[in-house]
Amino acid sequence: MLLNKYQIKPLVAVIPNNQDKKLMVDDRNEDFWKNIKRWQNKNWEIALHGFEHRYVTKHKSIVPINNYSEFAGVPLKEQCYKIREGIKIFKKNGISCRVWIAPAHSFDENTIKALKQESDITIISDGIAWSPYYEYGMHWIPQQLWKPRKMPFGIWTICYHPDEMRNKDFEILENFLEKNSKQFISINGLALNKKTKSLLEKGFEKIYWKLLEKKQKKN
Repeated sequence: MLLNKYQIKPLVAVIPNNQDKKLMVDDRNEDFWKNIKRWQNKNWEIALHGFEHRYVTKHKSIVPINNYSEFAGVPLKEQCYKIREGIKIFKKNGISCRVWIAPAHSFDENTIKALKQESDITIISDGIAWSPYYEYGMHWIPQQLWKPRKMPFGIWTICYHPDEMRNKDFEILENFLEKNSKQFISINGLALNKKTKSLLEKGFEKIYWKLLEKKQKKN
């Protein structure tokens, strides 16, 4: 595996109770949770990725990438239930968790309230900046890229969906890792504090969303 070869310790988003048929791309894996536990024992970071990965609303999200969601716009009580049940499944399988990754990047302030009430999660992997920041009482590790790109400075997270990757994508990733693997760090290597976004980062964020909106309108 590429990640082992280049000693990368990734952040892995795990759906506790997947009900999204689009993600049922193979036969049921009876060793699924054993594999997740094995990854965690190798110091891979396991994140809670929603509950069922079913999109039930079309409400505005804190992170304005998509207009569909499993969480944004859902009442707090129901969101608490989803988080609570997801964490319960994790614990049943011996998985600890401190990171949240929302399905479709879509969640609201009630989601954050539910995370605080029902879990030990203190980190959100999402948002736009070039360094970790603190907002809504949570540490945010920005996620800005969907393909490998060498950046001049900052902390950059690349989002991959392995089930959607083709051979060419794996080749591109390996070429990048071969040249840049020493630049990768795990969450444990980050200095998380209560620093808020700088004015420059806020400007960068506004430009990022405007460019994304323009691109989405074209498509």
